[in-house]
Amino acid sequence: MKTIKSLPHANPISCRLVSWCMEIIQLPTKVAAQWRWARGLTHGAVTLLSIVGAAAGEATGWERAEFVEPPAFFIRHDGARQFVGPGMFRLGSGEILLAAPWGRPPANFEEIAQRFPVPPLFRSRDGGRTWREEGALKMKWNLTGMISDGGISFLKLADGRLAILAHRHLPNNKGGALPVIAFSEDDGVTWSPARIVGEGARDDANYVMNDRLIQLRSGRLLVPVAHEAPGSRDEGDVDESLCFYSDDGGASWRRSQAVPLPAGPRGMPEPCVVERRDGSVLMVARSGTGFLLESESRDGGATWSAPRNTTLVSPCSSLTLHRLPDGRLIVFYNHAAPSKPGWFFPRAPLVYAVSADDGATWGAPVIVDDEGLKPGENGATTTADRDLIYPAVCFLDEGMLVVWSSHFSSGDFRKKTAAERLLGGGKRAILKYPAR
Repeated sequence: MKTIKSLPHANPISCRLVSWCMEIIQLPTKVAAQWRWARGLTHGAVTLLSIVGAAAGEATGWERAEFVEPPAFFIRHDGARQFVGPGMFRLGSGEILLAAPWGRPPANFEEIAQRFPVPPLFRSRDGGRTWREEGALKMKWNLTGMISDGGISFLKLADGRLAILAHRHLPNNKGGALPVIAFSEDDGVTWSPARIVGEGARDDANYVMNDRLIQLRSGRLLVPVAHEAPGSRDEGDVDESLCFYSDDGGASWRRSQAVPLPAGPRGMPEPCVVERRDGSVLMVARSGTGFLLESESRDGGATWSAPRNTTLVSPCSSLTLHRLPDGRLIVFYNHAAPSKPGWFFPRAPLVYAVSADDGATWGAPVIVDDEGLKPGENGATTTADRDLIYPAVCFLDEGMLVVWSSHFSSGDFRKKTAAERLLGGGKRAILKYPAR
């Protein structure tokens, strides 16, 4: 088993950003023109100053997370595999299972799919500090495509089975397909054959990310997915959010109505859901509005309200939503103003925010990782040469085990060089629980 050295914190952003913020504030016309359409959708009082403050990073005075174990790499990207989209589960023995799909490999897709249709399983016996790879998941794969991109979820069901949900990648299908699910009755030693969620539905571009599968108090399983919206051109152009749901333990699935598409670019991609105390379901998703979006369901995820902006500033980037052991909600995401309207970057810092009222309001962001974050030049938005994305969370007695991936970022989607692809990998940290 490989021992991991702790990763030192990145240097704090200089307080010179305060003067940079003042320069931005003196350019209200330019900024307001870019954000007027987004602010019109915003739920609650989100001012121009809050957007500028988000871009300024530490000039906002955000707190840093307190660590039991600070961020450290436990696996590096290599020439064939990119670590991304992990899912975790703590067994009754205290051991923790982890699996992550292949990042899109720079190799022949059909060859990779034949050799590695399912990802490897990792196990930790020391609370997530170190991990051991145990080979491919013992899951029979008789489907087209492979588990790649997207993400993985583990969930212990009310009937005692352990479920695994995963994104399925088909070639020439805009990076997506109907997701897959499998079940284990021996805590992940072996798995039932992978089955398609929503079998019979059109097998077009669906995207399911990590840490997504939930079970309602009624027993219903909910799988939130993004689906390419009508007229969407390329992968990630415009997506709609919806859920597949099952009332028979995953034997059959129905498709919910889609959340009405919001105004603005990108639609409502990569949703995640949580059941509220009153039995309603809250959905939070990324968007192109400059904020995370929310929707709610009053019928167990079958129909959804029109979306509206939260107060959580974000580019079109990843997030995960959970309920803390003390009952509050917590969301991990990238709190940064997009570098241009509707854009996907910067994807740093990685932060969390907490809600004590089931998502009606959210607290200030708390920084988990700001690797690669730096202020922009000549009044430009804060930039980052790292993407800190797709966090997964496992709640332990000593704190929150968080695993995410770090990648080189150019701030756009240009093809990375071979050397750039090797930068980064899977990171882990154990955070103290947020103070009440």
